[in-house]
Amino acid sequence: MTPTVIATIILIATVIMFFSPKIPTTATALVGTIAMAAFGILPAKSVFNYYSSTTCVLMIGMMIIGGGMMETGFAGWLGNKLVGMTGKGEKNLRLAAVLSGWFMSSVASGSASMMILYPILCSICIASQVSMSRIMFPMFAGIGFGSLMTVAGSGMCGATSAILQEAGFRGWSFFEPAWIGFPMALASTLVIYFFGDKLLPKTMVLPDAAEAEKAKNIPTKFTGRMTVSAVILVMTIIGMVINADILPMYLCAAIGAVASVLTGCLNQKQMFRSISWNTIFMIGGMTAVAKGVEASGLGAVIADGIMTLVGNNASPVLLVGIVYLVTGLITQFMSNNAAASIMAPIGIALAANLGVEPYAFVMAALGGSLIAMLTPIATPIMAFAMEGGRYTPKEVFKWGLCTALIPNVIIAFVVIPLIWL
Repeated sequence: MTPTVIATIILIATVIMFFSPKIPTTATALVGTIAMAAFGILPAKSVFNYYSSTTCVLMIGMMIIGGGMMETGFAGWLGNKLVGMTGKGEKNLRLAAVLSGWFMSSVASGSASMMILYPILCSICIASQVSMSRIMFPMFAGIGFGSLMTVAGSGMCGATSAILQEAGFRGWSFFEPAWIGFPMALASTLVIYFFGDKLLPKTMVLPDAAEAEKAKNIPTKFTGRMTVSAVILVMTIIGMVINADILPMYLCAAIGAVASVLTGCLNQKQMFRSISWNTIFMIGGMTAVAKGVEASGLGAVIADGIMTLVGNNASPVLLVGIVYLVTGLITQFMSNNAAASIMAPIGIALAANLGVEPYAFVMAALGGSLIAMLTPIATPIMAFAMEGGRYTPKEVFKWGLCTALIPNVIIAFVVIPLIWL
């Protein structure tokens, strides 16, 4: 068999495994990596280098800095302040849930943001007698928005940046995903604020009293340890924005991580606990699979097939839209990290066919992965939100359609060609 046929079989098997809820995504990424090496698509001696890439170092560093924020109480204090900024009333509480999730997940993982904000919102809902069914979806949406605010905001940003670098292009700059993430977040936030009352179910879901108790342990005063954690975060972000040749983003993140440990923001045990190894293995594994797709020529074959289907004179905007929508479709049934990683090398091949830079096509894969809001299995955080708000699959689809799919598609078709084509 030719390398292209072998890579096709590996890619199909990887996709099938991602669709299966019984197989962990980490294991699937590892199997894809091993298969690419075992069948000679990638050099066996260097195939695991993708797991120690600069992107993985950047993500690990930011996770440790986020862990320091949690251990010092800075993250909880910040979440409490963010939630309390919008005033009283259900409408304002919805806005607080969106904005706090939006901000927190831009500097911490989605799971960490959920753990920080959930007890706070439970406590406020008990005091205000507001149903959790009116709050959980807005918080979930806000956390999704934040994932496209910075390159460290999500595994999808890190994975697509790594795939670009492995293909010989530059990775995303620190705030580059926000070109599409911010207008999407703004549009969806306005929809939630003005139409959330009609989109959310009115069933009364009592807040979790045990979780609400945890909110009482959140510090109310800004301590010295919090100051150290905040300074490390701010200095790291400034360094990443500058992104000097002598001090690139991943090195800034590594320095910030070391500083967090040396200053006592968290100890070694807490440092390792703060790292989401599932995300790191996903980035490393899917970067290897993406490189195999490129090296085998499979990406070019798929791109040729798409060009034949839509016509060789097809507009680049149309092809960007196809990448965006296909990614949005498959991310409803598999990890959004996996969906973006599968479609990114295909986008790069399409760009090569057209003789243009691939950034618009890879950003389409990244942006499309954010529409993981239409089915209960679209993202792990959705399962938590469904449980907390007692939502039905029909309510999930209605919410995702109105707050994510419709506004995001419109914005993506305007912003991505305008900025990156």
